[in-house]
Amino acid sequence: MLNRVKRSVVGLAGELAPLQLNIGPDYTKGRLDKVLPKLAPTQADRMLVRGGGKLPVELRTAQELSDEDLLRVADALRAAYPDARWPEGAFVSQAIDHDLMGGLKLTIHDTVYDGTLKTVLETLASGAMLEPSRANETTDDIRNSLYDAIEKLEPDINIYQMGTVLSVSDGICIVSGLSDALYGEMLLFPGDIRGMVMNLERDRIGCAVFSGFERIEVGDQVRRTGTVLEVPVGEGLLGRVVDGLGHPIDGLGELSVKDQAPIEYPAPTIIERRGVKVPLLTGIKAVDALVPIGRGQRELIIGDRQTGKTAMGIDAILNQHDQDVICIYVAIGQKQTTVASVAQVLRDHDAMRYTIIVCADAFHSAPMQYIAPYTATAMGDYFMRRGRDVLIVYDDLSKHAVAYRELSLLLHRPSGREAYPGDVFYLHARLLERSARLTEEAGGGSMTALPIIETYEGDISAYIPTNVISITDGQIFLESDLFNQGQRPAVNVGLSVSRVGGSAQTGPMRQVAGRLRMELAQYRELASFAQFGADLDTSTKATLARGDRMMAALRQAQYKPVPLAHQVLQLQILTQGLADSVEPSEIPAFCEQMIDDFDHRYPALMKRLGERGRLTDDELNKLNAALTDTCEALQ
Repeated sequence: MLNRVKRSVVGLAGELAPLQLNIGPDYTKGRLDKVLPKLAPTQADRMLVRGGGKLPVELRTAQELSDEDLLRVADALRAAYPDARWPEGAFVSQAIDHDLMGGLKLTIHDTVYDGTLKTVLETLASGAMLEPSRANETTDDIRNSLYDAIEKLEPDINIYQMGTVLSVSDGICIVSGLSDALYGEMLLFPGDIRGMVMNLERDRIGCAVFSGFERIEVGDQVRRTGTVLEVPVGEGLLGRVVDGLGHPIDGLGELSVKDQAPIEYPAPTIIERRGVKVPLLTGIKAVDALVPIGRGQRELIIGDRQTGKTAMGIDAILNQHDQDVICIYVAIGQKQTTVASVAQVLRDHDAMRYTIIVCADAFHSAPMQYIAPYTATAMGDYFMRRGRDVLIVYDDLSKHAVAYRELSLLLHRPSGREAYPGDVFYLHARLLERSARLTEEAGGGSMTALPIIETYEGDISAYIPTNVISITDGQIFLESDLFNQGQRPAVNVGLSVSRVGGSAQTGPMRQVAGRLRMELAQYRELASFAQFGADLDTSTKATLARGDRMMAALRQAQYKPVPLAHQVLQLQILTQGLADSVEPSEIPAFCEQMIDDFDHRYPALMKRLGERGRLTDDELNKLNAALTDTCEALQ
């Protein structure tokens, strides 16, 4: 609020200043003295001259310059551009423009040397010369800051490049000029609309406009900023919902952050990385036991629509409530109602205190959906390089690839398989490679990525799924048939894999899960034969029955992550055969009753199951004996 008041006051002062100032030829001549030493050819200027082209020059002044001054301009051009072919004498003509208020504007090719009073006052009115307002700022503080800004009313010459809008549609703007623009550079359109350079051609550039592109018109002037897109980062983002540019959209006021970071940043080098050995517990039994995830890993969640992919990512976030892990949820192309429900679930479970939501929903433009995951990764990278552990859920990268395909087709880039551009693999590789576990010298933190991919009819061999599978360190495959059978989460253990394996598990979990994985593999193999109705021997029937109980034990309710010690205990109950006499439908209730009784009778042993160290033979024997006693007491 104070910043808006301050800018309005300064804007009024800027409107009245020209009426009070005595601006004459001396002011314009003084600005000319500052412009001429700064003349320097750009790379595009050199290429134009080398190709035999002529450098266009335009001089606009608020007050008429003398012939002597015009000759000085011509001599300065000859000195700065010795290879260009210039006419003899004072060949530069001037155009009088009183709208400049004072000073001059010299344009060479597409580079502008702006020494006008109008630009000075516009800069002052925009508040760019003002210090940011403080919450306890008084009227005296505002007045003093205005005085300080007015004392700086004579800034240096403003040098920038200008282009012209040729066409605009669907968030893509084609601009002529700006020959020295860089890929990824931010451009400034009228009305403070910003865009990012996406295409570089010989005589034009393609620019993605994030919002407000409908207010851009053909012929508008576009200005280079010389900067890349940066977004706010820091602790002040926790508990907030922001868009793809980092602007708050939750109605809770401005962000209390000071730091900014570019959305694109090189991934950690091999030397900066260390092994993934610290578990990141999701609270999901099927994941923590069979496809464990470590801090710094990239684990893909893949499956058809409505199979529980988002729920699995949210469960992982909810389970970090006491793990000192910062979580980021990125919604890409999702329905607004879906994002709102996710935010509400996180609030209901007190998870927003350590979570950031970056939202580029279906209502947002394709450019906004394109940058959203990079924005979220920049926020996570900030914490990772300061020694913190981060979990980031990309929901989902299928829609991200579709948004990038839309941008590429509008930019007239050549299309390839399924109409995606040729660099769609690099699109996701450079994003996911930024997740890592860093060495202490590089910051010591970690960033774990859970990208989500939606398949169609279970086809994991499509273009985008195979790309992301090859980039990540494993995948969790959610199967529609299992989901419809009531197996939730519907993890297909056969197609799911974690390339980190047991190194990302605690000792007790690794001891228990090894046998579980083997028995489930036998169960799947025998179940495929049993469906044909063949006669089965007693041993096979027992294996199938135990497999049914194991699958029942892996079920759990949505948004109810299970503590690690409880997971280990449940799996040990099953692998030891203590539940062989229990019907599969009664397994969840039986295990829950066993856990409650065990926790009451053996609290020290329960605590030991949640620790990282491997169980000794003596501890394992005590555990089995305690479980047997508990089971007998219940029966």
